Parts: sequence; C-alpha cells; structure tokens
Amino acid sequence: MVTRYLAADGGIVSALPRFAQDRANLVELHEAMLLARRFDEKAISLQRTGRLGTYASALGQEAVSVGAAAAMRERDDLFPSFREHGGQLRRGVKPRELFLFRGGDERGSNFEGPRRDFPVSIPVASHIPHAAGVALAFVLRGERRVAVAIAGDGATSPR
Repeated sequence: MVTRYLAADGGIVSALPRFAQDRANLVELHEAMLLARRFDEKAISLQRTGRLGTYASALGQEAVSVGAAAAMRERDDLFPSFREHGGQLRRGVKPRELFLFRGGDERGSNFEGPRRDFPVSIPVASHIPHAAGVALAFVLRGERRVAVAIAGDGATSPR
C-alpha cells in the first residue's frame, strides 16, 4: 500500500489519487486550508487581546477538517468540535458567524450557509453521540446521507 505521494522536494513519487489529479481541485483545497489558517491566526490574536473567550488553535490540522468537508455532500451533516473551523468554512459557514460564536454570541450558531450542520461542540467528544444518533436516523429512514464527527486523540483517551 502506498502511503507517500510526494518527495521532500515536491516531486511526485507514485501515482496520485484521483482527487489529486485535478489541479483546480488541489488549488481549491489549498485555498481552503489557507483560509482556515488565517482564521486561526485572527482568532488567536483576538483571544490574546481579550476579545474572544477560550480558543483552541487548529494550527497544523487544517487538512483534517477541510479534507473531510470536501468529501461531504451538501445533504450530509457535520458535527464540529472546537478545531473544525476549516471544515465549517469549506462548507459555507461565514467567518463572521464563527467569530460571533467564539465571542459568546449564540447567534453565531445560526448559520446562513449549511443549515444541516450542527453548532460547535466545546466539551471533548460530546458531539460523537449526537452524530451517531443522526446517522442511525438516516439508516432507519433509508436516507443515503452521512453524519461526520471529527475527534482528536483526546476524545479517545480512557482518562
């Protein structure tokens, strides 16, 4: 199984997966990761000056939520935790809405864009049972949809 596609110098070392063969798609994904990084930088700056509450940086993890969101269809549901702003932005949540929420205003959870997506879950792993319940509802109703919850290693720790 191939686990490496690029060499350290950026050269291709094995056949790229289908999604990566489309240059325009790669540029779009890269731009989404850059937007997530810029959002993260601004949020950290606002948090350090007291204009946002607690904020957990997603620095270096942009590809996780952006990639998951890119694989989702519009009819699928995202259950974001506190580091998934990249995926939320990719699915259409406005930075203004995320900053409202992070600043303590619940109106920031009333997304103009992806009306199917759920608000940010701050307690570690508390969004996973909700996603599982919604996924079960999809199965019981015979709907071809998915519920996506992203969790870090802290969500799987037994302590």
